Amino acid sequence: MGYGTPMQLGGIRNQVGYCADGRRVSAWRPGSEITDRGTIPSPGRGLDGVRFRVLNAGRTKRLLGPLVGAYTTTNVWPVGAEGLVATVGQWVFASADGGRSWSVAHELPDPSGPMGVLPTSLCEHEGGLYLAEYPLGDDDARVLHSDDAGHSWSTYHVRADARHFHGLFHDPYGERLWGTTGDTDDESAVGYFVDGEFRSVGTGSQRWRAVGLAFTPDAVLWGMDCPYVDTVELLALPRERIGDEEPEPVTVGTTAESVYYVETLSVGGESVVVAATAAECGYDSTAPTADRDDSGSRTARVLATTSATDYREWHELCTFTRRSALGEALAALPAASAYVFVRADDDLGVLINPYNTSRHHGEILRVPPSDLERLLFDDDPAAVPAVGAAGND
Repeated sequence: MGYGTPMQLGGIRNQVGYCADGRRVSAWRPGSEITDRGTIPSPGRGLDGVRFRVLNAGRTKRLLGPLVGAYTTTNVWPVGAEGLVATVGQWVFASADGGRSWSVAHELPDPSGPMGVLPTSLCEHEGGLYLAEYPLGDDDARVLHSDDAGHSWSTYHVRADARHFHGLFHDPYGERLWGTTGDTDDESAVGYFVDGEFRSVGTGSQRWRAVGLAFTPDAVLWGMDCPYVDTVELLALPRERIGDEEPEPVTVGTTAESVYYVETLSVGGESVVVAATAAECGYDSTAPTADRDDSGSRTARVLATTSATDYREWHELCTFTRRSALGEALAALPAASAYVFVRADDDLGVLINPYNTSRHHGEILRVPPSDLERLLFDDDPAAVPAVGAAGND
């Protein structure tokens, strides 16, 4: 479906998707219009408050779009039955009433990423919330914990040997809290937490540099978050190898761009894994010097595979092209990358939300389970146009 104001899709609860445009939070329902839920307030007063409101306003971002591309500074996640947690810049907010009112809950390190943290940084696990900070400076990488639906936070884990955490994830089959870190070879790891300590399952190369993790009954899957290699690997770690001293993930596919977000759902009695790549702009400052000038891309794509093929046959659901911006040609200006935010639900199917793309920017595109089943299991090419019409450039 399309609508006037571009939105960034956050989390899903009870088949409702929660979205953000600047500080404005809205709800998406299949077959319905976007409905406003509330506006996140400024955390300060005076000049600081004015600066916060201007920098994070949807109108400001749209005015800057031709210069730097479309960018977002907000995350929003549903938590519990009615709660929401959001980050806007370096501030964390919490709402107990579905977004109608908000309170300031935490200040993130300065500097942090534009969105404060990555969309994969918040996780509900065993009745609590966990949030991975995303510092870009010299701060230690910290994971925070909340036992009051995000209204207050305390330190759960600190790492000094990684730049930052990329994400936190609940494993529904192993009942563990997992995490991913980056960005150099030595800083990159996939692992899980035990009593507040991070146990690395694997580390030491870009194969272990992941953003999102997908969990199935028989494996943990991810894609390399590495923009400067020629071939990005899609990887699966069989569960029986998790306890090995030096486990090696299996390469189950390849793509040309960094993989950011991965999701799982059940279709036709099989596990389906969906992966979204990014069309990144600029260069990776953590890359080896010789590779730094060649780490961008123009195409972002959404791929899907199934347990019926041991995750080895990947189908392209849709592709998007990154918008052009003046900042790509002028060194004095930054330029935004293009991302595809994805969420999966057994009943809804896959929700696809391209951002900073030449077409369908900020829209929420839905691929229902019936179309996925036709494409992935029946190999029916007629299922592809339904996706392509909504998403392909």
